[in-house]
Amino acid sequence: MENFNLNRRWFIKSLAGSGMALAVVPHLPLLAAEAEKAGSDWCVYVTINKDNSVLMSSPVMDMGQHMKTTGPMILADEMDLDWDLIEFTKDCPAWLNKNDEGAVGYQYSDMGTGGSHAVRRNWQYMREAGATVRQMLVKEAASQWRLSAAQMAKLQTKASYVINPETGARLSYGALADKAALHTVDKSELQLKDKSQYHIMGKDTRTIDLKDIVTGQPTFGIDMDYPGALQAVIARAPQIGADIKAYDKQVALKVPGVKAVVEIPRMMGKYWNDDDKQEVANGVAVLADNLWAAMKARDALNVQWHVNEHYQGQDSELQSQQFNELVNSDKAATERKKSGDARAWLANNPHLDQVYETPLFAHACMEPFNCIADIRENDATIVVGHQFPNIVAEEVEQNTGIDALKVEVISKRMGGGFGRRFERDFVREAIYLSKTLKRPVKVTWTREDEITHDYFAPAYVMRIMAGNNKEGKTTAWLHRQAQTRGGARDDCFPNHLIPNFQSEHFTELSKIPTGPWRGPAHLQWTFACESMTDELALDAGIDPLQYRLEMLKPHKEYAYEGWGGDVIDSGRMARCYEEAARLAQWHTPRPKGHGLGVAGHFTFGSYAAFVVEVKVEDNHLNIVNAWGAIDCGFAINPNHIRNQMEGGFIDGLNATLFNKVNVVNGTVQNNNFDTLPFMRMLHAPRDIPVSIISNDYPPTGVGEPPTAPAAAALCNAIFAASGKRIRKLPIAEQMSV
Repeated sequence: MENFNLNRRWFIKSLAGSGMALAVVPHLPLLAAEAEKAGSDWCVYVTINKDNSVLMSSPVMDMGQHMKTTGPMILADEMDLDWDLIEFTKDCPAWLNKNDEGAVGYQYSDMGTGGSHAVRRNWQYMREAGATVRQMLVKEAASQWRLSAAQMAKLQTKASYVINPETGARLSYGALADKAALHTVDKSELQLKDKSQYHIMGKDTRTIDLKDIVTGQPTFGIDMDYPGALQAVIARAPQIGADIKAYDKQVALKVPGVKAVVEIPRMMGKYWNDDDKQEVANGVAVLADNLWAAMKARDALNVQWHVNEHYQGQDSELQSQQFNELVNSDKAATERKKSGDARAWLANNPHLDQVYETPLFAHACMEPFNCIADIRENDATIVVGHQFPNIVAEEVEQNTGIDALKVEVISKRMGGGFGRRFERDFVREAIYLSKTLKRPVKVTWTREDEITHDYFAPAYVMRIMAGNNKEGKTTAWLHRQAQTRGGARDDCFPNHLIPNFQSEHFTELSKIPTGPWRGPAHLQWTFACESMTDELALDAGIDPLQYRLEMLKPHKEYAYEGWGGDVIDSGRMARCYEEAARLAQWHTPRPKGHGLGVAGHFTFGSYAAFVVEVKVEDNHLNIVNAWGAIDCGFAINPNHIRNQMEGGFIDGLNATLFNKVNVVNGTVQNNNFDTLPFMRMLHAPRDIPVSIISNDYPPTGVGEPPTAPAAAALCNAIFAASGKRIRKLPIAEQMSV
């Protein structure tokens, strides 16, 4: 949902007592009556104290992508604050708003995180916030020094001081803040800093709450306690759509500490795509004084379930067969993109015809889901790690009738989200139980709960028919794709680069629940397209890297209709390939059994490419090294960009190697790490050097772009090392790793 703030003026107020001098608050263009109602309840991001120290809140959610640090860096740099004088608060209120249609959004910064949009949406907003405060402080300094407008224009700011370069006089922000609050700044007066003037942004900066994380301080939602809250766990149907048949309530109630056993009915609500409805499974909740008692009692319930015949036959393997039949058939599919006439060219020229397949991926966030709900008569408090706090408040309103603007959402750091914490089911359960029992409740999921009741990345089967002309250049490309939900990433390359390009898809809805998974559909698209590109390079007898670089010529921008940008630039993509190859020393011969693979992709406004080196011996795979390059516009914090490049790529490697959920008759068969293995250190590359390409483009996201190239780069490397072509994931089913 877009940020509802369309105005760049700022409201600043004085705070009496406690040594607080100035609180900085952005606000919407309120009518006079609304402003009167608002009173002093403003979202405070920055407080400047009289001793020149600063208390700052991060206005953006953090699920491991470091936005809790990046947001303050933008604001502090434009304010010309001394970073060492800043103390950071644990949390920032959500501060919600409604638009004219009643949709719930944000009054101030866009707190939501997903789709790698947090930096992109808040970049201009936070810069103008900082520039406004800086100008107000300058105005007050000019007033105290009794300067003319011309003299004021020459004043400078640095490290929390306003400086008069002509006299050498300086005043601290703390000394100015009290009266600076009385000044107003028009947008025409704002002077945003040039990139060359940044002193915080562009430099490696440590995560502001890193010490809390590594010392085990309570920072995540699952760590939270709440006065008077009962601990709840829920026995949910193992099969999709099953109904409660019987359970032993009395045995559960005999467990010491258990206070209640409550049935939760099947609930329908909004899905991540508002066109669909999301079903939350019914279940039996056990509520107790402590989590251990609740879990013990849940085991004692001995719930029996009515199998729902409607969900019989919902098998992941059967789904795979059906998708393969569709893409290999002559059945007409929905046309998505078309330029030239791919079918006509392919009918008259030799070409390649291959099928690539990816399974259902689990999210398997490191922090299982949890939510505290305190539903009162006229208002509510929710404590949760959720990617979109406005959605949480909206969920309360829909299920209780309480106005979303009377819902306090206390947002905690998330132990991973990847699109799964975009969903509402775990929040809905807590709301229902608190409303029913009329007291606070904390719902906690186990790992088995989290995987069994996941909204998996959809499975994809992608058939590509493509061919080269006599000069070895790709001339036609027909992409037929089948999946459970959603479309294809066909606004990305190789579209735009091939004269005869066509993409079409089959959407075969399934009862197996699916949802967004870290860069939805981008890893899958890239796996198929970058694997086929390698096969085309081999067919043309051209080096795979050189083949890509030639395909991207001439370097230019193309219109982009997907999420995350208006244009896609082949030159910026080419530079990423070149940089990753340079780091890897692409043309340096490798030992026997070693091979290099390359892949790149545009995801949500950013470009990333990776080279992987593997060793294959007796069908055993060893990932030796990897090298990456990214163009994400201006690099606000290179430290975090490198971090995300490493972590995102490893997540993509994990999906490529292991991540496959097996569903039989609507029941997940592998719901913990003993049966759904995940990467360990022994599987990871020894090192992942990263090149961050410097340019003057605005910053874009980094959380998802590194994941997309992983599967293709690894599979291309396996072919280079062994001649074995992997077209179906996961690799662990075909090789030992």
